[in-house]
Order: sequence, then structure tokens, then C-alpha cells
Amino acid sequence: MEKLGDLIAPAEPVAVCAYGPSVFAKPGVTRGQDLLVLCEGYSNGLRAHLRVYDGEEFRFLIADRTLVESDVEKGTLGDYLTEQFLYPYHPILNIAYLDKMAERAKTRVAEEEARDLVIEFREMCRGLVAAPEFFGLSRMRKLARVSVPSMTAYLRLLEGPVRERNLMALRSPFHSAIAATKGEVLKIEGEHVSLEDSAVDRWLKDRVSGQVVNVLRQSQRAFYSYLTKGRAVYLSPDLLARELYSPLKLTLDTELNRMEPEDPKNYLYLKTSAGLVPLGEKSSLDEVIANLNLRGPITITPLAGVLNEVFLVTAGKEQLVAKKFTDWDGFKWFTLNLVSLGSKLFAVSGKARMTNEYGMNRYLGKRGLKVANIVYLNVKQRILVERYLSGPSFADLAKEAVNQSKLTKAQSELAASLGETLADIHEIGVSVGDTKPENFVVSDGKIFVVDLEQAGKRNDYAWDIAELLFYIGHYRITPTVTGGLKGIIEAIATGYSRKGDSAELRKAAAARYAKVFSVWTPAPVFLEISRILREAR
Repeated sequence: MEKLGDLIAPAEPVAVCAYGPSVFAKPGVTRGQDLLVLCEGYSNGLRAHLRVYDGEEFRFLIADRTLVESDVEKGTLGDYLTEQFLYPYHPILNIAYLDKMAERAKTRVAEEEARDLVIEFREMCRGLVAAPEFFGLSRMRKLARVSVPSMTAYLRLLEGPVRERNLMALRSPFHSAIAATKGEVLKIEGEHVSLEDSAVDRWLKDRVSGQVVNVLRQSQRAFYSYLTKGRAVYLSPDLLARELYSPLKLTLDTELNRMEPEDPKNYLYLKTSAGLVPLGEKSSLDEVIANLNLRGPITITPLAGVLNEVFLVTAGKEQLVAKKFTDWDGFKWFTLNLVSLGSKLFAVSGKARMTNEYGMNRYLGKRGLKVANIVYLNVKQRILVERYLSGPSFADLAKEAVNQSKLTKAQSELAASLGETLADIHEIGVSVGDTKPENFVVSDGKIFVVDLEQAGKRNDYAWDIAELLFYIGHYRITPTVTGGLKGIIEAIATGYSRKGDSAELRKAAAARYAKVFSVWTPAPVFLEISRILREAR
């Protein structure tokens, strides 16, 4: 410590640690030591010095305490100092202070990386879990992509001989730092970390602006990091330009040059009823089914899926439904949006619809709603596999009811139960988006909601009601209104009013929805349904 006197005087050292590849790289690949010295009252702010003592090289990075804390808490220096606390380091002086800075750095970085996950994967984040080390690796990888020294450090961290040791050195501190946040954004689930639904909701609301801010933040981070390093190390403009634009350092190191930077997404998983599935799973549909370890001969039969490839998978007594989410384009895109006449915008990309299906299934299921159990998900191939629900769809029951002179008691109770189910879904802030009667299945006397690929946290409740009821109306081919049709509409409306806001029923009779469904629903039937909705209380 006495060697610091001429470097920091009259400032006083607050904490000292060894950092960088000299701490975590495999033996024999680095020379000397890198030491971070945090000082109180260091007038130079941030400076680097090279000294040789007894033939050994020491590289000192000296920083004023306030600069360190500002970068750790806000990233004001482009995470140049924060980065050193993400990697494993060796404390020398004031361990408690260094550990506090490291915990703050890891907490902020974890929350920022979680927000980036929501921007990228949206509703899917409701069932996404991460190994704790993901958050550190993800930020390191982003810094590495714009900085040659950071790339060198990232590759050294994950070299074969030291890889597992270093991952453990990341895992435990990130786990502890996230646990200390008390679950406001992230929460600990055993060995993994998941996102709170409230945080997902908040970030999804400003998703578009968040994408712009995300890009700007990363650009600013890279710029400030280079600027900070340039000032600290006294780089000349020529050397700084080489640092910015040339991969010279990496190409000279042929051993590192052969390494492929590991993708942090390898540490992300999705929850299913059969366990965790790696986010980066790349298997084909046949391979997916084979990996489920089903008993008995397997048959895969196409089901009626106009806008998706849907298959029934049978193995002995077990049945699954596999959906492959294709992009809607051309005629399919045109007809969907033409039919809605601007009253409803449909998600069309396969990725977005699969994200909605998975995320909303998880969200509803956690809140007690009946949904199909998802057993497998392949994000790369856009394949989702869920348990087959035995039992009729509500469409089968509605088609029978609308042609009867009177509803039976069982039919009336089931229709009312459907209304209550829809109200329950709306109560927790979810719009189904596509409430065709066939998207509700009656299994074991309970109503399950399926096909949630258009669902989301939107206040589009009147659309849900209008589509459900007017769609039932179009099952009545002739223009006469039967007692059965009137009864099923009234029962659903009554069930909805028991638990939901009857004002939404009245909104569903608005002209913006009438212009959509009056096209194929017989006029007398359409008018009768509209009357029931307008008079709902």
C-alpha cells in the first residue's frame, strides 16, 4: 500500500482490489496485475498508471470514490468502472465497501437486462427464467461487442480450464444481489430468477419507446466507456482510433481468435408443465415430439388450422396438440384486417403470436383460470406443444342451442359460466382478442380458454364480448330468432354481469362492432343480440 503514496497524494485510499483477466484468466496468459484503487478526494478524477516493482508490472486504475459510485448507480461513465465489479475480482482493502459496490452494480445491471428481455421477448417473459449468471454475461457480451479489451476479458472468462469456476463466481453474487431487491422486479425461484408480472406490465406499456431508448442507451454506454478510458489512460487520438476500429489485439491472439463468444441466452429457459425448456432449443417438430419420451407408437395428424399448422399427436392414451406459428402474410393478412374493418388489429407475425399464446397462458394459469398445460416450447422453430383437452368446444354447444326453441338448464348454466369466465379474464386486465366460441373448451365440466395468440394486457373488453356473442349469432342460418338463441345470449350476458362491468356489454353493441359482425349475422338475429347488450344491467 505504501507504493500508492506518490500516485494518489494527497487523496486517501478507500478500497483496493485486483481486477481483470489477471484475476480470472487461466494461468500464464497475462502479465503483471491490474489494480483498481478507489480514493477519497482524488482531484484527477480517473487516471491510469503503469509501474514496475521488482520486475513485475502493475497497472493502477485510480478513481475518485464519487465517480465510482456514480457509474455503479447510474452508468455515467458508460459502465467502464461498473464492468470491473461484474467480473470476478480480488479484494485487497476494504472488502465490505467493494462488496457493497459490487452488489449495487449487479442489482442495476440485472434490472436493466431484465427490461431488455421484456423489450425483446414481450409476453413470453411471464414464463421465462434465467440462471443468475445470465445478467452479468449479457451485459459483458454487450460491452464486448463494442470494445476489444472487453471482448478479450469476456473470452478469457469463459475459456475451458477456468469456465466453470468463473461461472460459479458470477452465479452466487448475482443470486444474492437479486435476492436483496425483495422481488420488486426480479424474484428468486430456487436456483433461477424470474420476472415479476408487474414489471413486465410496466415495461410492455412503453415497449416501442423502450426499444428506441434501449438502442440509444447502449450507444451512449459504448461512447462514454471509450471516452472514459481514453481520458484515463492518456490515449493519443491515433491510438484511440485503433482501439475503436481495429480488431488487431484479438487477431494477434490466435488462441482467442478461434473462440466464439458465448451467447448469454444459453442461460435462459421457459417454464412448461413438464419442466424447463432451453430458450435456444432448435429441434424440428419430429425431434420435439421424440424428445417428449411419450409411451407407445406415435402418430402425428394434421388438424384444421387455417392460419397455423396444427397437429394432433397421439401416443397410446396420451394426446397432445402441436402448433407451428407461421407468419401471416399476403391474402391471410389482408382478409383478417379487412374483416375487422379497423375495429381490431391482429398480431400477424409467428413470433408475436407464439409469444402472446405462451405468455398469456402462463399469466391466466397463475391466476386460477383454466388453460391448457404447455409441455414444450421451441422458440427458434416457433413450435408450442400442449395437452389435448378432451371435450366439446363451446361452438358445438352453441350451434345446437341456437336452433332450439328453449335452452335447457344445463345449457343455460354453462353459458352463464362462460360469461363469468370472460369477466374473470377481463378483471385481471387481459383481453382475449379472439373469442370465437371454438376457443373455449368444456372439459370435465370446466371452461378452458385456448388459442390465446391474440391475447394481451389491453382494455379491449367490448371487442371480446361482441365477437363471442355475434359469432354465436351467425350459427343461426335462418333470420328467425329462436328461444334458444335468445336464451344463450342472455345467459352469457347475465354471467358476465355477475362478475364483470355490465357497461362493457353495452359498449359491445356500438356501431364500430356492428359494422364488423353484421356482414355475416342475419339482420334480425344481429338486432336481437344488440338489443340484449344495450339493455344489460
